[in-house]
Amino acid sequence: MAHYIHHVPGRLRVNTPLLKKNEPGARQLKSYLEGVNGILQIEASIVTGSVVIRYDKCLVSSTSILNSLQDLGYIQHIGTLSESANGTRGTPKVVDIFVQKLVETALERSAVALVAALI
Repeated sequence: MAHYIHHVPGRLRVNTPLLKKNEPGARQLKSYLEGVNGILQIEASIVTGSVVIRYDKCLVSSTSILNSLQDLGYIQHIGTLSESANGTRGTPKVVDIFVQKLVETALERSAVALVAALI
């Protein structure tokens, strides 16, 4: 079973085929996660097969959330979060690198334009 995990502190997105076109499964998962202390918001999509979990990082860890998802059977062995964070084994996706570079370039050009406008 393939899954994709994206994590930034306080927000976790997991894409799993078990949620795709599975309204009862999405409701069950959402109901379970709402009972976990520290989870603030859950958005499950049966169209994309993903769940976005916003959580208070002081109350619950992403690892414990992922372990719960694994125990419930929504994802397979996750290894470490750093291995799974980009959906690959520690190798950033080309698209992620491209977007990051694009944003950096846009910010640099915006800064140069702002300085030029002030001069």
